[in-house]
Amino acid sequence: MIPVEELTRLCKEVEGECGLYVSIPETGERFAWNEHFQAYAASTIKVPVLCLLFRDAEQGRVDLAQKVVVKPENRVGGSGILQSLNPDLEISIFDLATLMMVMSDNIATNQIIDIVGMERVRNFCKEESLDSTWIWQKMIHKGPPPADMPEGLIPNATTAGDLGGLMERIAAGTIVSPASCRKMVQIMAGQRLGRLQTLLPTTERLNPYADTLQLPAEGKVVAASKGGSKEAEGTFHDTGIFYLPDGRYYVMAVCTKGPNKTKAIRLIQQMGLTMYNAMK
Repeated sequence: MIPVEELTRLCKEVEGECGLYVSIPETGERFAWNEHFQAYAASTIKVPVLCLLFRDAEQGRVDLAQKVVVKPENRVGGSGILQSLNPDLEISIFDLATLMMVMSDNIATNQIIDIVGMERVRNFCKEESLDSTWIWQKMIHKGPPPADMPEGLIPNATTAGDLGGLMERIAAGTIVSPASCRKMVQIMAGQRLGRLQTLLPTTERLNPYADTLQLPAEGKVVAASKGGSKEAEGTFHDTGIFYLPDGRYYVMAVCTKGPNKTKAIRLIQQMGLTMYNAMK
């Protein structure tokens, strides 16, 4: 059962804006608080980018095993490890996707955006009814916005409702094939930068090459998630699928924007722990 009263209290304590989406797909239970609040997406935009990449791989547009060298213009700062490695490194597209999600690597993300096409990511979001989610700029973009971007838009945007709905479809194996959805879950389970999972007894990362999704041991939880933040915007987000040892799972997504970083992160962590305690 979703602890609506406690989650509502935590949402109200966030200084500024807060959007929350929680669901237990097996029972059909859902709880949403200001789920249409739209904020700068930060690294959570990497989830739809990943989905489109895997769809392209299924359709033969992309070979995930192909090795590439990152373009110089895609080498930026921020999160990730590629900025510390040899710029001539050849790396597979699959490994770029893994770095994009596990390390939130901005260089890997920019290269994948080039591979799938930024406009195609926007079209993917439209096709999947992610009506408040889009991307107009690469990670750590410098300079003016694109000339064709509609005036007044947040360049890269999302909502808790959109992120939660997308995670539901990944967990259900419907956004792409079940096999590709499982791979995406296995990759995201390696992420250690999220906040909803910080206080949870998470497992070690899963093997993304395994043929089945390994459920956690008793007393543990698999957190397949993606966090994001942009301190200059005051935004701190997280979204994930959380698997329990008996096979049950639930979905959470939270977006916040406000002046108090420490308090926002603490409250996101408490939301994650509150929902886990209600489910375990």
